[in-house]
Amino acid sequence: MRTLVRIIIAGSLVLTGTAAFADCTRPRPTFSIPEGGSTAEKDLIAANTALADFGGKVRDYLNCLNGDISQKAVGKDTAAREELSKAHVAAYNEAANELRWLAGCYKTQLEIFKSTGGGTKPKPADCSSYIAAAANQVAGGGGTPLTTELTVEASGRTVEIPGGGKWLYYLARDIRPRRCSAKDATEDCLYRAVHVRNDSDEVLECKGEISYTGTDSSGKKTSASQLLVSGRGTYMLVESLAKQGVDAETFDAQCIPRAKLPPLDTPANCKYEVVKPISIGDYYPTASRDVGEEGPVVVEFTLSGKAARPTEVRTVASSMYPRLDEAAVKAVGDMVMSSSCGKARFRLKLSFQLQQ
Repeated sequence: MRTLVRIIIAGSLVLTGTAAFADCTRPRPTFSIPEGGSTAEKDLIAANTALADFGGKVRDYLNCLNGDISQKAVGKDTAAREELSKAHVAAYNEAANELRWLAGCYKTQLEIFKSTGGGTKPKPADCSSYIAAAANQVAGGGGTPLTTELTVEASGRTVEIPGGGKWLYYLARDIRPRRCSAKDATEDCLYRAVHVRNDSDEVLECKGEISYTGTDSSGKKTSASQLLVSGRGTYMLVESLAKQGVDAETFDAQCIPRAKLPPLDTPANCKYEVVKPISIGDYYPTASRDVGEEGPVVVEFTLSGKAARPTEVRTVASSMYPRLDEAAVKAVGDMVMSSSCGKARFRLKLSFQLQQ
């Protein structure tokens, strides 16, 4: 089961490839995590904002690596793929692990702040132990590395987008089988995933599925999911496990460009400030976590000017999951905000994201 975190941490997969990754520029953190016992709440809020922004940049970088690999693997021999796969593993894990240790260190400092009340002389936290732990992290408690090599099993269609750009999709699967579950070491499964590569600047609303000759490991004939796909990246749309020997019968992806929001008539110099923040994790529906629903929601609301709760709160860009949209409206409605002008409309994007 995936566990809740407040920032984006992409799942660790590798598509084998045969070229360097010069087109993908790895982001670096330009902030530090404050020590919870010495800092004020505003400093922790600022660090959380910076951490979330950095998480988004890391996800884009990891998607870039996966998209780069998927293109360059085509037509290459096994030896070349395996050799440069090692370089891809290293590049992927270094970036993903850096984000993990920052997130882990922040979480600890937040707990320290809650128990001590913080302070007035902030100093950077010592995150060295988290760096080491992230670098040596394994999955499942069985010594299996987080990284799993995938190969492109089949390619789907390439679709042109009116106005410019295109998107395509493909089916990836394990090169080597894995255990079907942590509790059962007697049966082997193959992991499969439909990936969508968006070569446009449009945000796409995508739905996809994988159907099997038998059933997947959960007993379903077809695994299906939906996802918002941002511009210029590669994203995992559907994933599933099936026992070795149960083949994928069909796979598909359908994507349409999302309609752009009209501009607000709020003056550009009219800004808002969050007086009472909330933790988005407190509003994540349990049912959504259990089935893996995630995605961004854009909420529009009205502020009167003075510090107060927003009014006329509504979703204007859906996550594609009604439960998450409702949770986002509730979260924004529970905030206290003020604005620098009179009655005006604003928009805020909230992201519900699960860690693999």
